[in-house]
Amino acid sequence: MVQTKIIVGVIILIAIVGGIFLFSVISQNPVKTAGVINNPDENSEETPEISANAIEITSSGFSPKTLTIAKGTTVTWINKDETGGKHWPASASHPTHTVYPGSDIEKCFDSTTDKSTLFDSCRGIAQGESWSFTFNDAGSWGYHDHLNAGLFGKVIVE
Repeated sequence: MVQTKIIVGVIILIAIVGGIFLFSVISQNPVKTAGVINNPDENSEETPEISANAIEITSSGFSPKTLTIAKGTTVTWINKDETGGKHWPASASHPTHTVYPGSDIEKCFDSTTDKSTLFDSCRGIAQGESWSFTFNDAGSWGYHDHLNAGLFGKVIVE
């Protein structure tokens, strides 16, 4: 009985510390954005262009985990997960994606919302697909993988 209480206490403590850590990486600064998903045709040899402003997504996370760019730069997230898993890049914080003014995961499912204004791919992107987002305001912007909430990164806009 005492051992069970200790185990439950440790689990609660880990959850609290993990929550505090996740909230510490979330930025509260607003940003104007535009998003686009690139779905290469399975029958074509077209693949997403990889540039200095690309972030690769694998089963172990984002690479680079932190990217510094100039204001007005478009960043492209490319799913390079060799396990075939889908990934859903979105603004912090999980699960609501509401850090950016006007962004909210609920808007992903609203047919009247202009999805290009959301810092949210609004769906999982498959291996080989990409999603792009333009950062128009300076700040430090946290993001995560909605389908794998333990994966997160940051874009610093100067």
